[in-house]
Formats: sequence, C-alpha cells, structure tokens
Amino acid sequence: MATAETPTVSESISEPVKAELVAEEQSIQPGRPFWVGVELKMADGWDTYWQNPGDSGFPTQVNWQLPEGFTAGPIEWPYPETFTNESLVAFGYTDTVLLMSKITPPENLKADQPVMLAADVNWLACKDSCVPGNAHLELSLPVTDVAPKVDAQMSALFAEARDALPRQLGLEDGDLSVQMQADEIVMNFMPKLDSFGEIEKMQFIPHEGEVIDYAAPQSFLIGKEGITLNVKTAGNEPEALKGVLLVSEKGSTVKRAIHVDTSGGAASSPVSLDGVSSVGIALLFAFLGGLILNVMPCVLPVIALKIFGFVKMAQEKRSVILKHGGVFSLGVVVSFWVLSGALLVLRAYGEGIGWGFQLQEPIFVAILAGILFLLGLSLFGVFELGTSMISLGNKGASSATSPLKSSFMSGVLATLVATPCTGPLLGPALGFAMTLPPVQALLIFTMMGLGMAFPYLLFSAFPKLVRFLPKPGNWMITFKQLMGFLMMATVVWLVWVFGAQTDNMATFVLLAALLVLAVGGWIFGRWGVPTKRKLTRYVATGVAALMLFVGGGAVISTAKQHRDFAATEVDGVHAVSDGGWEKYSPERVEQLRASGTPVFVDFTAKWCLICQANKAVLRSSDTTKAFEEKGVVTMTADWTKKNPVITAELEKLGRSGVPVYVLYPSNMQDKPVILPQTLSGKVVHEYLDKLETPKTVVQVD
Repeated sequence: MATAETPTVSESISEPVKAELVAEEQSIQPGRPFWVGVELKMADGWDTYWQNPGDSGFPTQVNWQLPEGFTAGPIEWPYPETFTNESLVAFGYTDTVLLMSKITPPENLKADQPVMLAADVNWLACKDSCVPGNAHLELSLPVTDVAPKVDAQMSALFAEARDALPRQLGLEDGDLSVQMQADEIVMNFMPKLDSFGEIEKMQFIPHEGEVIDYAAPQSFLIGKEGITLNVKTAGNEPEALKGVLLVSEKGSTVKRAIHVDTSGGAASSPVSLDGVSSVGIALLFAFLGGLILNVMPCVLPVIALKIFGFVKMAQEKRSVILKHGGVFSLGVVVSFWVLSGALLVLRAYGEGIGWGFQLQEPIFVAILAGILFLLGLSLFGVFELGTSMISLGNKGASSATSPLKSSFMSGVLATLVATPCTGPLLGPALGFAMTLPPVQALLIFTMMGLGMAFPYLLFSAFPKLVRFLPKPGNWMITFKQLMGFLMMATVVWLVWVFGAQTDNMATFVLLAALLVLAVGGWIFGRWGVPTKRKLTRYVATGVAALMLFVGGGAVISTAKQHRDFAATEVDGVHAVSDGGWEKYSPERVEQLRASGTPVFVDFTAKWCLICQANKAVLRSSDTTKAFEEKGVVTMTADWTKKNPVITAELEKLGRSGVPVYVLYPSNMQDKPVILPQTLSGKVVHEYLDKLETPKTVVQVD
C-alpha cells in the first residue's frame, strides 16, 4: 500500500480530525491518470463540512503541491449529512470521509524513481464549538513502466467513496422534472418500477449557498403522477439549479444521491438518444428503420421468396394482388402489436427484457427452427406445403382463390425473423419508445411495422414495378430450391443460438427432433398426397403428425429443463467472452474508467445477425491493434440469454435492443459514446482517434 510520508497532523491527542493522503494504486505510470484522496477521520461527535456548508462553517479545502507537469482534477464530494442546531442547518460529514481527486502525470515522466505529491488541507471541525484545523500531507509513489496494481484495502476505501458520489439519473431509474419559481422549487420524480424501493423521504441540497431556505421544511408528497418535493427558495428565482437530491428508502439507512443540474435545460442527464427528442421524430425513425429491416441479414431468407411470390402472381388481377399485399402488411403490423404489447406488459411487471426478447427464450428458438426446417424441406420438394406461407400467393394459377391467411402468416413469419436485430435508426426510436406511455409506444412500434411492410404494399399496389424480373418459367424451380438452402442456413444459425442458451444435451435433442421432423415430412410427402388411397393418406398424415408431436414435445421439454438449469448457474452478470475480450461487468467498467482506462463494450447476442457480421470488423487484426495502441479494454456484453444487468445498461444508454457499441472514455465526467450500428474499420478508427493518451489496464491483486 502506498503510505503517506510523515503526514503532518496535530500532535495533540485531543485533535478532532486526523488527515492522511492515500492512493488507490501502489505505483503510477507516465501519462496515465490515477486517483488519490484526502482521508479525514473525525473524532466521536465531531464533523467537517461539505462543498456547501449551509448556514455556517466552510468547506474543506485541498491545495495541491504537485511536481512539474502534474495536474489535479476537482474534488469529488460524497453526498453529505444534514446537521441542525436550533435555527441553523449545516451539511457535512462525521466519522470518516474520503475526498478524491484524479491526478494526471506527464507523458515524459521518468520511470524507476519516486515522485512526491503534497497537499495543504484546511478544514473546520465542529462539535459543541468549532475548531479550525490544517495539515501538510505528503505521499511518495514509485513510477514504473508496468501496469500499476491496486491495493485491496485502498480499493475498497475508494469504492465506498464512489458509491456515495451523486450520480446521473439514468433512463432505467426514472424521470425527474424541475420547475423553478421566485419563491419555490418544485421537483417531480417518477421512478421506474423496481428501480427504487419504497421511498419515504427526499431532500434537495444545492451546491451553492443562498439558493434555498435551509430551515424551511421541504414538503414531500406521493401521488399518482410521481413524488413531488417542494423546496422554498431563499427569495430569488435561480437561473439554473445544481445540487444533490437525496432519496431515502424505507428499511434502508443508505441514501441514494441523484445529481441535479438544470443548466443544460434538464434536471437529469441521461445519455442522448441520437436526435430523438419528440414522438414525431421517433415515428419517422421507426418507419425508416422498419423499411431498412428489409435489407438486414435477419430477414434475407424471406425477402427473396417474397419477390418469388410477386413473380408467381404477375398474371393475377391487380385487386387480388393488392388484397394479398394488404393482408401481408396486416400480418406484419399485428405481429409488431403482439410483440411490443408483450414487451410493454412484461416490463411493467418488472421483467428486464428488451426488443428481440422472444429469441432469448430457447423454446421459441426451437419452435422457429422447426418451422423454418419444415419450410426448407418443402422448398426442396420433400413434401408439398406450398410456399404461400412465405410468398404472397399460393400456386400461380390458384392464387386468386388461395386463402388470405397464407399472406397473413407470411407477414408474421417475416416479422419473427426480422425483429431480433435493430438496424440503423431503430435503436434510438425504440429506446425513446420505452420512455413513453403505452399508447405512444405502441404507435411507434406500429410505424415500425408499416415501414417494414411498405415495399410489399407498394409492389402489390403497383404490380408493374416487378416487370424487370424474369417471366415465370423453369428458373423458378431452381430458385425455390436455392431458397431452401438459404432457409436451412437460417436453421443452422438458430441451432447455434439454441446451443448458446442451453447445453450440449439440449442441442442434441433439437438435432434429433429435426431428424424426426424430416422423416415425418418425407412420409407425408410420399404417402400423404392426393394420388394415394384415402386410408393410406390418413395413416401417413397421422404418422407424420405423431412424429411432429413427439419431436416437438421432446425439444420443448428438454429446452425448458436445461434453460431452468442454466438460469440457476450463478456466474455474476458475465457472459462468455471470446477472442480475448473480457466479460462485461458494469463494476469493472467503473473501476477501469476511475483508473483512467477507456473501455469499449460490444452489446451483442448470437441471435442478432448484424452483431455477428460486425464481429468481423471488431475482431480484425487492424482494429485489435488500434484498441491496443489506445489502451482500450474491450468487453463483450452477451445478451443471448436474459440478463437484467445488461438490459438496465442498455436502457441507461437509451437503447432497447442490440447491436449497441459503446466507447466509455477514461474521464468519468465524459458521457459514453455510442457508435453506429453498422461498423467498418474506418468508423471504429475515427472514434478511437478522439480518445486521449493511451492508458494501460489496471491489475488487481
């Protein structure tokens, strides 16, 4: 542990405050910021003061005396306690407090020699009377070229101090609004479900004096519209408000401190939603994002067959084609209603889920794999299911009389395959939708569905647009079989996702079930056709249905058992890392940033094909070298399974689905930077070039 070199304090045993200069790490590295702190230990009954002392006292002052080239950041103040003496109100600390500052050494600092840090500290300690105190503190730290190590005891001390720092109100916490008037400040806080316990008290403390009347009681009222706090001003309406909102929960002695700053026009500062600041903009983004979904990898197996359907219906009446296009669009929109409605209801009941949540459920993945597998067999000609479930029509000549439910189901299937990914523009729109009332949120999801269905609705309304395609002919048979291979590729992907959510045994059962389905489909196609006798058809159909029931039942039962088993395996919130990338941990991110190390997090899922495509960029040798040169620690936040911690972080970032790529700067005061959802090496390098000097990973004993 780095210790202070003869810290100067009063020699008197009755001195009310003892001060010491401490460091979080055992050594420092040239150019790499590190944290130090002034630890004040107060004698029993004594207290020192916060940055705003209240009606009396003065805040603790730290005047740094650093070697040439060193710079010190501002003091990080933990939230204070409130002291009342007759009509006077003060804010400060009892027992122990650590006042942290980030120190940045120069790049040209020579290694293998110690440096001396010094600080003159002044405080006022009060009990029955007040006694000023001061100390000249010194701390010697060695300089090395290797990664500094964190002392476990000091790390715990600094971590406790960081836990007491006021933090920005995130989107996952709730909404805070502030109205400032000449004689009163009105704060309305609407916490998100399960983000806070039962709140029994709130108190606002400004950073500066003469803003509020400290002695006046702050009225606290819980209503349907949230929690309202009325704070009497000191007589003048403030232009902007900065301070700390302390939230006390029933049954807990630990307060939650929220940073309040209206200088930017808002009480809280959640991460920007990339230009989505109104419902109108969100609706536009949702429509365009839904339109772009049609060219995303997730929906490629369906697009080609939709075009195939238009070719088959080329000779039909325009009214028939339009009717099928409208029903297909209805299938897409209704599917979006069902999925978004389920999402909103589950979130209202405290479930930590986001968009694409259905593919976090292995049972759903297995069922979808089985459906696409059967469709692939049908496209190969193993049995005649008809491609109408995917295309707009059934069999060319009979399209006019084919049931419209085929077109409706094609819209459902397209939605199920497309929704796992949030393409460009959808991320901000969906994140914004999660902050809105249910009716407005559903409106945004509806617009997303209309955007996805729009090309097909357009083609059905104007069939002449497909004249550039070849006329129906033998090429369609080859095309259909090629689409069968594409469908099977999708099944392979879903089996991979299923394996990541369960284990080897469950994956084996799924593969065996697909084999059983294949045999059942072959039996149906061989003996269940109209050319066979009625009894033969009935027996073949019954055997095929039985095999479907047995295979599907086995997969669902095994998936449920192994899903539940996997859910009981407690390994923190970490997902399996790959390619040297660390497992994601919000605590680890905070620790690295606090020590001056930037972090890049890949929020991903195996069921997101865009995520897998972007991995080729992120894992390339060129990008890996760029991360290393900038000293960036890379992490994988795998959302393949349900993970409330990752969901909460996505909400904090204003997102509701993956992929999301976030660069956390080394400066704790800087907001995380969200990269585009479609990556290239050039894009990643542009964002990395904006970082400051390279940092090195901290090693913890």
